[in-house]
Amino acid sequence: MRRGSNQLRLADFNQAVVLDVLRRSPGASRADLRRESGLSPQTISNITRRLIDDGLIRETEPAGSARGRPSIPLVVDRDGAFSVGVHIDPARLTTVLLDLDGQVRLRRQERTPQATNPPEVTALIAATADAVIREAGVDRDRVLGLGIAAPGPLDVHAGVIVDPPQLPNWRNVRLRADLHHATGLPVLLDKDVTAAATAELRSSKAPANAFVFLYLGSGVGASVVVDNQVLRGVTNNIGEVGDLIVDPEAEQLEWAGRRGGLAAACVPEALVIQAARLGLVPLPDLSDYVAIDDACTALCEQAAGGNSGATWILDRAARRVAVGLGVLVNLLDVPRVVLGGPLWNRLAQAFLPVLTELVAGELVVARPALVVEGSAIGEHVAAQGAAELVMDHFLAPRAAALLVGES
Repeated sequence: MRRGSNQLRLADFNQAVVLDVLRRSPGASRADLRRESGLSPQTISNITRRLIDDGLIRETEPAGSARGRPSIPLVVDRDGAFSVGVHIDPARLTTVLLDLDGQVRLRRQERTPQATNPPEVTALIAATADAVIREAGVDRDRVLGLGIAAPGPLDVHAGVIVDPPQLPNWRNVRLRADLHHATGLPVLLDKDVTAAATAELRSSKAPANAFVFLYLGSGVGASVVVDNQVLRGVTNNIGEVGDLIVDPEAEQLEWAGRRGGLAAACVPEALVIQAARLGLVPLPDLSDYVAIDDACTALCEQAAGGNSGATWILDRAARRVAVGLGVLVNLLDVPRVVLGGPLWNRLAQAFLPVLTELVAGELVVARPALVVEGSAIGEHVAAQGAAELVMDHFLAPRAAALLVGES
């Protein structure tokens, strides 16, 4: 927990400290805020009054019937601020509108255009963001900004998509600047796996969080949370685990990924190639990620319906994924694994019943309390994480706010 400062010139930072406490601990009283922040009673009084006047927090009725003058609980006003989050998966484009209380007000999911012209996709993202704001009927002046979660590699500081393997012709696309120009909103760009882990962390009520988040969509990636912090890496491109070898004896597939790698075990493209070999689905155009996604859905539905060939493919995929997760747990020494992303809901029925035991069998040091679970948020986890990043950027206390120029 960041501590505040009673110097008047740091009022904005102190206000962020107080608001951050209330976002994480709704119902805190002014006395609670003093204890959590280290700020003086007068500073807390001034800040809470300012936050109430700005429509960011409000007072609620005290619970129970305690004697004397009860403390007045404070909570964020869910209509005080909003953010839009967009997740660009090569097959699915997901947009959410998040309120200050962390609740998704509106969510949209549609097919990602298979256009090789990035401006066409950028225009669709801008139009969809504007549409969800209008449809939700919120005050646009209360929308802090637009967060984008996209496949890597990215240059987060420049707001540029560098050259993602699954987005043809998206080399060095200035997505942040293009979307700011199209929407007029401040725009943040981050990696999909980092955004997903951010949303998962925000949804957790545990006092100390440490977990690996395995992202499953058109691609596969991993993010790491340690001590309630999402690790980002030196270039903000952490999580490229697709080439991690999980089965050296795996068959060669007609695709660009590494033979026997984690991606070859579980991404829709690889699963669909395996299914087509068994005659379960027609082999789609492997450059059409929407068609691949549809074929993968058909494969998962067949497995859920008891088709032995489809069940065998997903069972083998689960075993290979468990090897990769075992490597990550051994390396990072975390007590928990979370799986999520656009593909996860379709794989969960086949994966969840067996993954805990399979991962445990890969560990060097036994962890009886190891937890392997699905995301608490669902397939829109990366979009929600992108919206959370906007909230944190504008409302959470940051060390940079304390920097002053040299005299």
